[in-house]
Amino acid sequence: MGAMELFFVDGEISTQVEELAQFIGQQNQSAASFAAEVAQSSDPVQAVLTASQGVLPKVSEDKVEAAYNQLFAIARTGESGIDGVAAAVAKDISANAESGVAGLRVLNNLYNLANAAQLTVFSEMVVLAVRVNMLPTLVPLVSQLPKLLAGWTGSAQQKADVVLELRNALDGAQLGNEAYATELVFLEAIGASDARAAKVATSAIVRFANLSAVCDLDALASLDNVQELSQNGQLGSAGELLNALLECDFEQWQKYATANADALKELGVDADKATDKIRLLTVASIAAEHLGQDVPFSKVSQAIGVEEDDIEMWIIDVVRSGLMQGKMNQVTRSLVPTRSTYRRFGADQWSLLAERLDQWKASLEALQPVIGNAKLVAQQQAMQMAGQAQVTIKE
Repeated sequence: MGAMELFFVDGEISTQVEELAQFIGQQNQSAASFAAEVAQSSDPVQAVLTASQGVLPKVSEDKVEAAYNQLFAIARTGESGIDGVAAAVAKDISANAESGVAGLRVLNNLYNLANAAQLTVFSEMVVLAVRVNMLPTLVPLVSQLPKLLAGWTGSAQQKADVVLELRNALDGAQLGNEAYATELVFLEAIGASDARAAKVATSAIVRFANLSAVCDLDALASLDNVQELSQNGQLGSAGELLNALLECDFEQWQKYATANADALKELGVDADKATDKIRLLTVASIAAEHLGQDVPFSKVSQAIGVEEDDIEMWIIDVVRSGLMQGKMNQVTRSLVPTRSTYRRFGADQWSLLAERLDQWKASLEALQPVIGNAKLVAQQQAMQMAGQAQVTIKE
């Protein structure tokens, strides 16, 4: 006799419990006896929930989601609801699921059904994703972390633990850019009061120096908690590195890097990558000071210490990084920047912006008489043409 094919359908809770009990028993070759045992239990709901542990995660991929949906429907009728069983179910899935895709799908369903237990379920999603080498599937959630953190029930310590758990997992999977983004979330949402904040800030500063794809320094340096940690001297040599990244041009960076070579090595800074990052930032700073103006390649070459023949590639890298927009003129061998990102947008930058707005306003005011005269001339010409026009009606 072949195995019974079970279809889950809506119905009374007692019917749902019986169906799931038969399904669980079927996995152990004891469907009838287990169903009878559950039926005789003083708490059939709890009995089937307990029996599902270690069994449902190993159900075939085409049935596991339906089985868990049935379990969740039963759990919602229990005294503690979904939140009361979510932690145990999530841990069971993260430890025993044989299909990573199906396991993550079930945990996603559980997360959406839970309320107070969402933080725990998310944590187990990370555990499962690491175990089955599917961490990239969670990468889109990094940008949603601030919103998720605000909605989770739990202490600041628990939230911090989950964020760092995800950071460590991303780091282990060689997803450095995403790990850096997670550290920014920690520093912004958790706060400098957490004992691990200085260590996380140090890691983020070093990552910025080493990651070629991360160039928005203001996103890190402008965080209140990072500024507080730096001002209190809690970042040590990492704070000095952050200040160097903010303030140094290429020549100044070379002097700093030489004088602090041992400290940078101890931090884990890749000297070559950090130097290239400074070159990109220096070009962006030059562009910010000369928006709409011709900047000779020779000036950029001298500023970043590379051959003039290589400048075009460096400018392309700066544009690709998002730090700058502009045009290159190969005839005049110059750059005309149209937009550039400041390393730190502070009082000086606001003052410069106000000055440029005033210049723009003055230019518009100077154009008003010209525009007015052009309108007047156009009106006069239209009137003259109207007076010269003749209409002939044939009789």
